[in-house]
Amino acid sequence: MAIEHAHSHRHPEESAAITLNHLVANLGVLYVKLHQYHWHVKGPHFFTLHAKFEELYNDTTGYFDSFAERLLQLGERPYSTLQEFNEHAFIKEEVYQQEIHADKMVEDLVNDYRAIRDYTVKGIELAGNEGDTVTEDMLIEYKNNLDFQLWNLQAYLGKDATEGE
Repeated sequence: MAIEHAHSHRHPEESAAITLNHLVANLGVLYVKLHQYHWHVKGPHFFTLHAKFEELYNDTTGYFDSFAERLLQLGERPYSTLQEFNEHAFIKEEVYQQEIHADKMVEDLVNDYRAIRDYTVKGIELAGNEGDTVTEDMLIEYKNNLDFQLWNLQAYLGKDATEGE
């Protein structure tokens, strides 16, 4: 059964493939958001955050591509337009109209990464229940990466990795 464009992101628990496709949508939005922060960051931590945001969007690109290709391997159609990404993503971007403080950028990313991590856990469970060990392994590895990045971002803010959850 191919994933249809009309699936609502409110009911992604139907299969691991649908969950994976919603991750593709979220990573598409995250990729753009990370570029926005990379381009617009200012202040005393510019050099650190400018480089970190670039690292994060490059990292995101790899998962974005791998998840879309996994969907193709499963005979599904990954979301591939900005319209689909915005329609199916639960993380959101905002038009950059005024300066955003660097700490606010990092706090926003912590919230996005946590939401994506928690959603990834659902995908791991679904893939395991479906016996799709390849997708399950991909998502476990991705969750590990998200946990690592959350630790990094929280440390930048002077917080413990799980503080505020």
